[in-house]
Amino acid sequence: MEKLLEKMMEKMNQQFEKIDQRFNSMEQRFNSIDQRFDQVDQRFDKVDQRLHQVDQRLDGVDQRLHQVDQRLDGVDQRLDNLETSVESLKVTAENNATELRSHFKHIESKLDQHEAIFLTVSDEIKGMKFDIEHLSKKDGIHEKEINQIKMRMQS
Repeated sequence: MEKLLEKMMEKMNQQFEKIDQRFNSMEQRFNSIDQRFDQVDQRFDKVDQRLHQVDQRLDGVDQRLHQVDQRLDGVDQRLDNLETSVESLKVTAENNATELRSHFKHIESKLDQHEAIFLTVSDEIKGMKFDIEHLSKKDGIHEKEINQIKMRMQS
């Protein structure tokens, strides 16, 4: 009986060893699974970090877009002011063009008057020139006659 008990004990010991080996094997597997979970956890941490970086970059892009929006609003306002100024300049230019046409017509009429006066004066000067030539010819004739008279008196 003792032998039987010993055999049973031995069988039980063998089974316990097998169970122990199985537990060791399972423990190794669990350790392996634990390592894998740690690796997955690390990967998730890296993904979280990357997502956090992406969030930060998107926040930066958001801020830049907000600044661009503000600048575009400023440009829109400046364009509105420019359009108002251009419209004002257009009205001023049209008024100046009308006023210049009026002045131009006035100057043309004055030029026409001056041209008529110049023609009259020119005609009078031509008449005087004719009179001067005529008188100059007469003066030349009188000078000759006076010279002839002097020569006769001297002779």
